Amino acid sequence: MLSTFSLADNIIGFIIDGSYDEDAVEIIQAEVNGKLEIYEKVSFYVEDTVNADISLKAILKSLPFKIKTGNRFEKVAVVTDRKWIQFLSTLERLFFNAEIRIFSTDQRLTALQWISH
Repeated sequence: MLSTFSLADNIIGFIIDGSYDEDAVEIIQAEVNGKLEIYEKVSFYVEDTVNADISLKAILKSLPFKIKTGNRFEKVAVVTDRKWIQFLSTLERLFFNAEIRIFSTDQRLTALQWISH
């Protein structure tokens, strides 16, 4: 399951609790594109849960989109306890001009505060 929420008009948030597959990637990309039609820059919050089943194929599918839109992100908050996702998020700094911060799930509230200001 993929839950979407908005903290402010230009901040998009997602919580992955279940399958993160190619369909989920398309949903996220559609949401981001919708915000980018309205705002020059957006911020992005993503959190995975212990139930998240994250597909490497889905992550690879998202790369062209990230390369294309990466300069339109202001902040990216990644909330996860998975070391491999933390590592990939660190590598994504190559695609984004945004400030990317990685938080553990215990730091969720700190991440929400950071992305909101």
